[in-house]
Amino acid sequence: MANNAQMKTYANFNNATFQGRIFNADLVETKDGSSFLAVTVITNPSDDSEGITVTFNNNNGLRSLHASGWLPNGRQVTVTGHIASVSETYEKNGELIMRQRPQIHLVEASIPTGGLGPMPADKQGVARAAKGTVVRKQSVPSGAPSVDQTPAYGQGEAAINAAEELGLNLEELAAAPY
Repeated sequence: MANNAQMKTYANFNNATFQGRIFNADLVETKDGSSFLAVTVITNPSDDSEGITVTFNNNNGLRSLHASGWLPNGRQVTVTGHIASVSETYEKNGELIMRQRPQIHLVEASIPTGGLGPMPADKQGVARAAKGTVVRKQSVPSGAPSVDQTPAYGQGEAAINAAEELGLNLEELAAAPY
């Protein structure tokens, strides 16, 4: 049996999916002038837990979705991606500090089709951008077919007489199922 110290290990194609609500989503500017979207989703792995945070970065489709107002804080989402790291601590000024919640960082993260859940009540009024042509009702051209007027109440006798002249049996017509 080979010693693990001599064998190279490769990343497995593990994929993880989390459902939670957006805790924070910010557009981050880099030193070179480019930008990316940094998202933190909070999810509860069990009842009455403090939750864990799932973080990921994106610089394409989700970034434009955020810019359009469709990824506000509090929106429920389903996110899937590869786990890059798991941590409960971080370092600040040379000191090791415990995180409030454990954190999982994903790479190649995405929100799959159907993964956008309900919006928070105060953000539901996000209107879609008005683009395109407004279709207006046009007036009826003068050469259009005419429509017979509905007879006024009490003019039914004329209709009965006309039906009898045509030889129609009104009792059979009235009893016929519709």
